[in-house]
Amino acid sequence: MTSPRPGPRRARLAPLLAALALAAPLAAAPVDPAVAAEEPTAQVTLTRADVTATSVTLTGMVTNTGTVPLTDIRVALWRSPDLLLSPEAVAGAVTAGTTTPGTARVVEESNRDRLGDDPTQEVPPGATLPFTVSGTREALGLVHASATWWAGVDATARAGGRALQPVGTARTLVSASETPLPVATVVELSAPPRQVKKDLFIDDGLRTEVDGGRLDALLDAVEGSGTTWVVDPSLLAELEDMADGYRIRTADGTEAGTGADAAAAWLGRLRALPTGSGAVELFGSPDLPALAALPDEVLRTAVSAETDANAPDGLARVAVLDHPDASGLALAAQLGGHVVLLDSGNPHVHVRAGEVDALVASEETPLVPSSALLPDTALNRAAVRLALARAAGGELRWADSPEAIPADTTALPPGLVPATLADLAALPAHDWAPPPAQTPAIGALDAGGLGRVLELRDRMAAYAAAAPASGVGEYVDAQTARAASRWWTGEADAQSAWLTSVEQRVALPQGDLVTLDASPRFTMTGGTSEFPVTVTNRIQDPITVRVVASTDNPQRIRLLSPDPVEIPSGSASTVLVPAESAGGGVVSARVHVETADGHRLTPDREIAVETTNVGTIGWVIVIASGLVLVVTTAHRIRQVRRQEKGEDG
Repeated sequence: MTSPRPGPRRARLAPLLAALALAAPLAAAPVDPAVAAEEPTAQVTLTRADVTATSVTLTGMVTNTGTVPLTDIRVALWRSPDLLLSPEAVAGAVTAGTTTPGTARVVEESNRDRLGDDPTQEVPPGATLPFTVSGTREALGLVHASATWWAGVDATARAGGRALQPVGTARTLVSASETPLPVATVVELSAPPRQVKKDLFIDDGLRTEVDGGRLDALLDAVEGSGTTWVVDPSLLAELEDMADGYRIRTADGTEAGTGADAAAAWLGRLRALPTGSGAVELFGSPDLPALAALPDEVLRTAVSAETDANAPDGLARVAVLDHPDASGLALAAQLGGHVVLLDSGNPHVHVRAGEVDALVASEETPLVPSSALLPDTALNRAAVRLALARAAGGELRWADSPEAIPADTTALPPGLVPATLADLAALPAHDWAPPPAQTPAIGALDAGGLGRVLELRDRMAAYAAAAPASGVGEYVDAQTARAASRWWTGEADAQSAWLTSVEQRVALPQGDLVTLDASPRFTMTGGTSEFPVTVTNRIQDPITVRVVASTDNPQRIRLLSPDPVEIPSGSASTVLVPAESAGGGVVSARVHVETADGHRLTPDREIAVETTNVGTIGWVIVIASGLVLVVTTAHRIRQVRRQEKGEDG
C-alpha cells in the first residue's frame, strides 16, 4: 500500500528531477562544430569610477572581440581586500604584473549586471554593450577613511550553446580620502643665458623663444589657466635689455637683433599677471648642488646679489634643486624661500630634512606601457594620479615646457583641487634624509670649470675698472652667476660657447688688456727730471689708467705717480713719470699700470735710475759765487763811503 503523499526523500528528489528534465533538452542540443573550435573573447573597458562616502560604482562596456556571437553576457564587481596606503605601495601596484593576492568577489544584488534586454539575443563580433555595477563600501569592506584599493569587473558569456565561461576582465584603482587633495602646477619661465653684455647677445635665440616659441607657449598656458608661475630674474634682465634694442654676434662681427618688440610684448603680458599667483627663482636658475660643492664663495655671493638686485617686488622667492643632495638643500634654504626638489625620487609632496622643509615635484604618472594591469586610458590615468596624490598628501607638477603642462590644469579630476605652493607647504611634512653630495659632481659646473669662471670674473672686473664706459662692470656678478645655471647641465658645449663669447668681449684671445714699455735704465742729470713710459690699450674700448712708480730708496730718489690718462682703443700713449733726486747713485725703480680705483693691470717693470752730483756741485758754485759777490760788493761800498768822507773833510 502506498502512502497518499510523498515522503521526505521524494520531496527532496522532486526539484532535482525537475531540473534534470529541464536540462535534458539543453544537453541534447547539438553544439556547432565551428563554434566549438573558437574560444569566445571580449574586451572589458572601464570608463568611469565613482567613489562616495558610502558606495563604489564602476561603469564601462563589453566588446565582443572574438569571431563568434556571444549571448548572456554578465559582469560581476570585485575588489581586493589589501590596502594600498603608501606612495611606494601604489607605485608598486601600478608596475606589478598581477593584482595582489586575496582578490575576492563580493555578492550583492547590485554587484552584478546582465547585459542587454534579452540574454538569448546574440551579440555579434565587434558589437558593444554598456554596464554599471556598484556596491556599498561597508559590504565591500572598503571602510578605511583614506586608502586605495584594486577594484574591477569580470565578464562571462555563452557561445554556441555552451555554458557560461570567462571572456574578459578589467581593473582600476579606487581611492577614498577624507578631504579633497591639493594639486599645484607651477610653470617655470626661464631660458639658457644668451647675454654677453649690455645690448649684446650671443645669438637671437631668445627672440625665437618669446615670439611663438617655448616661452610664448608657456605664458599662454599661464594666462589661460591661472596656474602658478615662477620667473627667473636673469630672463627678465635679458628681455629688458632686448626691449630697447640690441645686437647679436655674427661670424663677421655684430648685427642688429630683431626681437625688441617681441621682448617688450612678452614682458608686458608677464607684468599683467596677478602677483599672487607668481614667484621668483634665484638668478640664472643656478645648479645649487653643484654650487654648494665648489670651494669658492664667489659664485654663491654673485647669485645672491643678483637675485636681490633683479627680483621683481611683491613676488615670493623659490629655490629649485635638480638632483638634490644634503649640501645643495642647505644652500637652497639659505638663499631661497620655498625650496622645490626636482628629480629627488621622494614620493611625498612635503618633506623635512633636519631644519629644512622642501616641496617635491612629482614625475609623470607611472602608467602603461610599463603597467601590465592598467590600459592607458583617461580613467586609469586619473585613478593612478589620485592614488599617488592621496598617498603623498598632495601633488606638485613642475613644467618648463608646454608638453609638461597637464592637460587637466583647468579641470582637475574628482578628488583633486587647485592649490598654491603655500598650500602645499602647510601640509604635514615627512622626514627625509637627503643623499650625500654627488661624487663626482654631475651638475652644471665642476672644480675645473670654476677656475675658468673665476679667471673670467677677474678679467671682467679689470676690464670694467679700466674701461668704465664699456658697460662691462654692470655684468660682472650677473655673468658669474649665469655660469652655474641649471641650463648648462649636460650641455657643456653650449656653456663653453657662451663663456667664450663673454671672454672675447672683455679681452683679446691672447695677451693682456694693457701693456707697459719703458727703457731699462734712466739717468738723471739734475735734482728733478721726468722719464717716459709707453702704455698701450689693447682692448676695444677707451681706458682710463694711471702709472704707479716707486723706488727702493726714496730718500735718495723719489718717483711721483702722474695723473690718470685716457687712451683710445688700440692706441699707445707716452706718460712722463716725475723724479726727484736728493743725492747721487743708482736705485732700483718699479713701474706698473693700474686702474683709477687701484686694480693692477700689468706686472712691475724694473728700471735702474742713476743720478750724478753735477747738479749739486753747480748749486754749491752758484751759492758760493753769490756769497763772494755779496762780500765783495759790501767791501766796495765801504771803500766808496770812506773815500767820500775823506773828500768832505
